[in-house]
Amino acid sequence: MQFKKLILLFLIHISAGLIGQAPNDFAFVLSERAVNKVFIAIGEINGKSAYEVLGIVDGHYKWKVVNPKISFKPDSSDFTCDVKVEVGPFAYKSQVLGHVKIGYDNKMNQISIKIVDAVFELYTMVLKKKVHIKYIHLEEYFKDPFLFDGPKSFATDMSFTMPDSTVKQIYVQPSDCVMKVMKQVIKTSCDIVAQDKPFKKETKVTPPVQIESKEKNTTIKNTP
Repeated sequence: MQFKKLILLFLIHISAGLIGQAPNDFAFVLSERAVNKVFIAIGEINGKSAYEVLGIVDGHYKWKVVNPKISFKPDSSDFTCDVKVEVGPFAYKSQVLGHVKIGYDNKMNQISIKIVDAVFELYTMVLKKKVHIKYIHLEEYFKDPFLFDGPKSFATDMSFTMPDSTVKQIYVQPSDCVMKVMKQVIKTSCDIVAQDKPFKKETKVTPPVQIESKEKNTTIKNTP
């Protein structure tokens, strides 16, 4: 299953709290709340298939993702969800914790948010004993990252009427931008440059760098 790339405009936030810092002319803020609205638009994620274990036990299973959520954190952002599973007459729920990679493509001017691992175990019960069937990798159902327009989208131009009634064209674009992953938001702080000639210089954007945990950032917790 693949999803079409989602390209959404940044929410623009004029941040007074950035005074005294550089860059400090304006800030773009992308909240995790806005990103999680994408899951609502995508709809239900599910799967089903036949299975066979031990050469004697077979049947069909089905599962569906419930309450998917991406959480932004300065160190390592994550993806969480519940998965409801039915294996024949046996049913249970798994809580999944996966890892999210956040990056920036300078050429395309896009922030990418990609689920890179999110795993749960598919199993059944035979004579009151747990029997493993397989692991389901949810990241394979989110092959395309969520894509959002970056700070270069702020570039614009405007007309200004001079005292002699001539019209001068003014061009505005970000110059230096620093992107940071913070709790619940991705904030991009920028300086801007305004001039009366079109720009030739490329905007410099420092992309976010997140420290990945040394341990595998995948937790499987099953609740019968």
